[in-house]
Amino acid sequence: MDTDKVIQDLNRRFAALLPEFYQRRIIFWYDEDKEFEDKLDEVVLENAKVIALTGNNAFSMKKLLSVDDLTTNYLVYSPLAYNRPDDNWLLDVELYSEEFRADLISIWMDEMGLASNPAMRKQVKNYRAYFNAKDRRLKVSTQNKVPATPAQLHMAVMAAICGLKDAQPNMILRSVFRAGLDLKNNTIYQDFVKYHADGAFWAMVRQGCGFVEEEPDLGRLAIHLLLTAATRTMRQEYLAGLDSFISMPHQAYCYDFISEWLHSEDIQQLYDVARYVEDEARLHQRFEKLTVDDLAGTECFPCINEVILTKLMIEISDHIIDVDTITSTVEKRRTCAWYEPFENFYDGILQVANMQSFFKEHSAGFHTAEAKGIWKEYTESYYQMDTYYRLFHLSFQKSLGISNILLDDLFKHVVDKVEGLYTHWFLGELGNNWSDVCVDELENYGKVLEVPQQEEFYRSRIKTSDTKVFVIISDAMRYEVAAAMADQLQRETQSKVSISSMQSIFPSITKFGMAALLPHKELTVEVRNDILTVLADGQSTASTYRDEVLKSEDPASVALKYNDIIAMKRAERSALVKGMDVVYIYHDTIDEASHTSDTAVFSACDKAISELKNLVRIIVNEFGGTNILITADHGFLYTYSPLTEDDK
Repeated sequence: MDTDKVIQDLNRRFAALLPEFYQRRIIFWYDEDKEFEDKLDEVVLENAKVIALTGNNAFSMKKLLSVDDLTTNYLVYSPLAYNRPDDNWLLDVELYSEEFRADLISIWMDEMGLASNPAMRKQVKNYRAYFNAKDRRLKVSTQNKVPATPAQLHMAVMAAICGLKDAQPNMILRSVFRAGLDLKNNTIYQDFVKYHADGAFWAMVRQGCGFVEEEPDLGRLAIHLLLTAATRTMRQEYLAGLDSFISMPHQAYCYDFISEWLHSEDIQQLYDVARYVEDEARLHQRFEKLTVDDLAGTECFPCINEVILTKLMIEISDHIIDVDTITSTVEKRRTCAWYEPFENFYDGILQVANMQSFFKEHSAGFHTAEAKGIWKEYTESYYQMDTYYRLFHLSFQKSLGISNILLDDLFKHVVDKVEGLYTHWFLGELGNNWSDVCVDELENYGKVLEVPQQEEFYRSRIKTSDTKVFVIISDAMRYEVAAAMADQLQRETQSKVSISSMQSIFPSITKFGMAALLPHKELTVEVRNDILTVLADGQSTASTYRDEVLKSEDPASVALKYNDIIAMKRAERSALVKGMDVVYIYHDTIDEASHTSDTAVFSACDKAISELKNLVRIIVNEFGGTNILITADHGFLYTYSPLTEDDK
């Protein structure tokens, strides 16, 4: 600022109206850097006298202003800086006077709204290189909180360099880590150095987490932070030999810092840092010596999941399946960070534990005396084994798409154990029991007695209904999948949901099962153009004729396809069911997937459940349906190992 501009500003200040009760105006012009000391003679004011403090005339100046002249306006030029307030003889005069500064630092501070005091001025000078650009000053002045102390100013400058609006230590530290552990190539840290903020950064780190090193090193800081945080959930003796990286007095800060980062949106940046720490501190080898219980409560290192899963999978392969340990461990890890990349492995071994629990409950085998008894047992509990097997293989198939070199082969060994439990024990034992007790009834009657028959579906469930009925037929939806869907519908809707069973017509394939669900007095078969056709009272039951078969029993009936309904506009599909008493809707997600790939069946089951729940919502909300039956033409049997000629 040039002298003429200074004089202009001062004359404007002295010409302003006086505050209430003031008889004159005294302005102290502070210039600790003595930028205007040699130009003071040029300063001549219209309505004020100019006097200067020299460091030796404090008494005479105080006498002049406090005793000798109480009416004249004065500009008091002060190039002095005091170490203690007691050294300033004119402090009382300054307190009721006004302040003026004309140096660049003062202009910047005024522009940014910073408090004008010696301590703040000192730090603004320290950051002169940073504040030398208007856009950088704007980054500080537009933060959510304007710094009021030197400590806050340090934080504000670091936050501005990081591109943050909030000057929070945790966010500054995360921003630095995000830019990489190599200080030479870390652009944010290099800006700290360039603008003299690196000292403030390491002071912040030292105060927060207790990290003290002669040479700056982000890698060692990362080790310090993660290991200190880990002591919150892991006994310190498990980290013996790494004590130099651990500061117990700063455990709370380190744990909170890592925990907050673990559960933030930028957790992926921490993944690379955590993997670096694992490698540098050889944590994988160290954790291998601990038990699953020792590790289950610590979440900050991804390798803990690999160690836990390795231990559990090896035990499973060795025929040691600790149901309680697996169940409790999976539940603990489910709420931990890094769970998602290992979710399929955890879900898979959880299903192994469920299968083992089922095995222990029925370790004596299956010895039910009557076929209807086995039927009852299956529909009430045995079906759960099918569910566990399906969910295991669903997880296994998903794991194949996300490779983990440490776990992939181990998981495939677990498959062998699962096959032993399901195919050889469950299907084998239950199959033998079923064959032994149903053979006479099937031979004499062609069915199991005292079990509802699929052939009776229309007569027993549709014809007797006194309200409009919607029938959803999902091709190949087996009982255990229906049980899973019933459970979900019960939890997700306000509806009354129940599940029951019927014995499928023989042979249990689509064209026979679909025919059995239609109205008829008699089902027959004939060969037309070398194709076996099932007839209901002489009418073909192929998909294109099912609407006719329904209408022949009740003209107010319609047969629709799920895919057609979903593709229609609301008004179009509502028009199709308007005035109808019986609405059949055919759904084909599971059976269609089985023709594509054997391994696609289990994922298709989940998709089918989702689609059918959506269809139920459409029926209720758009069609006003209150009576909905979901059934199937037949089920399916799936084993990972291909069936052989002698399998039953």
